[in-house]
Amino acid sequence: MSERKAGAWKGPRSPIGSNPAMPLNAPNPVGRRQCRDSRDVRLWNLSASCASLNGVLWNTALIEMDAEECADLLASAALGRLAVMIDGHPEIFPVNHVYDPEAGCVTFPSNAGTKLHAALAAPSVAFEADGFCPDGSRGWSVLVVGTVEEIGDQETIARLATNREQLWRTGSSARWLRVVPSKVTGRRICNPDRAPAVADIE
Repeated sequence: MSERKAGAWKGPRSPIGSNPAMPLNAPNPVGRRQCRDSRDVRLWNLSASCASLNGVLWNTALIEMDAEECADLLASAALGRLAVMIDGHPEIFPVNHVYDPEAGCVTFPSNAGTKLHAALAAPSVAFEADGFCPDGSRGWSVLVVGTVEEIGDQETIARLATNREQLWRTGSSARWLRVVPSKVTGRRICNPDRAPAVADIE
C-alpha cells in the first residue's frame, strides 16, 4: 500500500470487514476549535436525552473536514461505493478502490460490463467511502463527485495495482478507471452520549 500521511487512521477494520474503523484511542474528533466555530459543527436531532454543551442540548455533531483529511481517509479505505445513472435510475456498485495521491483521484479496476460503460458515459458520478468506531461513538464519510475517465498508462496501472488492498480479484482484462473530482466533501460524526471526552470541552 502507498504510504499514508501522518494522522490517517490505521486502526482495526470495521466489524463488516470492509471499512476502516476509527481506533478507540483516536483523538476526540470534536475539539475546542470545531465546537466554537459554527461553520464546522452542526447540531441536530434534539431530544430530552441529549448532552449539554454551553447550555445547548445536542446529541450528535457533524464536523466538516478539509481536503487533506478527506484524501487521507479515502486512502485509508479499501472499499467504497460508486453511484451512476443507468437507464434513467441510480444504481450503486461496491468498488475495491485505491486512492492515487499523485492525481488526487479515486481509482479502481472494472471488468467490462454495466458499471464500466455507465460510468464512462455518465456526465457525472458519485463515489462515497466511510468508516466508524465499533462502539458507535464516532464515524466519518467522504463524498467525491466528478467524471470518470479510463487510465491508459501501464506504469500508472502497475503502481495502482501494487498499492491496492485487494479484497476481491479482477480479471486480466479489467480496465482501470479514475474519478476526476469536481467536488470533494467530508464529515466526521460524533455522538457525545457515547464519547465522554466531549464533556471536558469548555
